[in-house]
Amino acid sequence: MVVLEQYLQLYERESHLVSSAWKTFHIIFYVVIALSGIAASYTFSHVLESFGGNCVLHSNVTFVSDKTDNSTSYLTIDCVKTEWGRQSDCSFCQYVPVCSVIFSIVWITFFLMCGRGGKTTRGLSQPWRIVLPSLIFNITFLGVALAAACKLHDGINVFCNFFQDDMDETNCQDLARYQLMEGNTGLMTYGYMKAAQISAWINVAGWSLSILMLLLRCFCAPDFQLVEISILAPTPVQEHILSSSQESLDATCEEVNGHGNLGPKESQA
Repeated sequence: MVVLEQYLQLYERESHLVSSAWKTFHIIFYVVIALSGIAASYTFSHVLESFGGNCVLHSNVTFVSDKTDNSTSYLTIDCVKTEWGRQSDCSFCQYVPVCSVIFSIVWITFFLMCGRGGKTTRGLSQPWRIVLPSLIFNITFLGVALAAACKLHDGINVFCNFFQDDMDETNCQDLARYQLMEGNTGLMTYGYMKAAQISAWINVAGWSLSILMLLLRCFCAPDFQLVEISILAPTPVQEHILSSSQESLDATCEEVNGHGNLGPKESQA
């Protein structure tokens, strides 16, 4: 046979042939995003409470000695001399993780509604269609989460640098010796600061891993299969053989028809 045309055609793979790991990993990464977002928002809100709701990011907090009735001395915040950071920065760092939680739950719902992938009759009939919108959204929100994490990390570091220079402390962990607002100790607040920083970076890592997984799904294309299609034509020798076979078959059919027509005539005679 002579090959006239040959090309590859992309077809949707049957759902049971697609590994369930693709769907599972998508959901796992979004769960990580949701949990880290909750942790980042919760811990940073406690940091703000420790400073009376004022923005601690990029701030220069001044402490003064305060004596109680029993002459016990505490170092407390001097709200008059303290230079607070911009409230918009703290609001941004506090509510971006909240948005991460909301959006991750939305995407978890979408992927739970879908099957494994490929072509299915369960849930959304073509689950691979949400991969590209999810990829575009994840890349966009990764930039937002990264900006919030950097702002939070740098803001707390600036606060610690001012604190160490002004109070002649060796590191920010010495905040434990200070009395803050809302009855919170400096040790508790320092722990919340570190937890907020770590949670924010885990949140960024979750979005990054989700993007990598979506890109890998696009490159590997597990939802599809390539089928090679060839259009063939017989060679001249094969055409001659086919033509001879067809003539022989026609002759046999005519002979059979001829014998079949004799029967009724003979019976009529």
